[in-house]
Amino acid sequence: MRFSSPGMIASVGCIILSMILLFWNPYSGTRAGTDTIVFISIMVILPACLGVTASLFRLRVLMIIVFVWSLPYGLYLTVAAVPSLFNLFGAVLLFYLISALTMKKSRVD
Repeated sequence: MRFSSPGMIASVGCIILSMILLFWNPYSGTRAGTDTIVFISIMVILPACLGVTASLFRLRVLMIIVFVWSLPYGLYLTVAAVPSLFNLFGAVLLFYLISALTMKKSRVD
């Protein structure tokens, strides 16, 4: 079974960046609140988990949904503070888009 490499890179990268943002943020000494954790989990981590599924099964429509769902929050995190580690969310969005555009249904031989 072949999977979409850009989609997998984007999804795993997004999950790692989100964990850093929530639990090991180098730019803040305060802990993320419960509301922030829930919000980031639903709006950033959940689509990344769906992105893993879309990458594994080469589901183009699901990857497009993941890209659109992640776009507003990914753009915000990308431009909220420049320069910052979290500007890498822009790369995540780019990889989601590349994955959605290049993904073709795999044939079972």
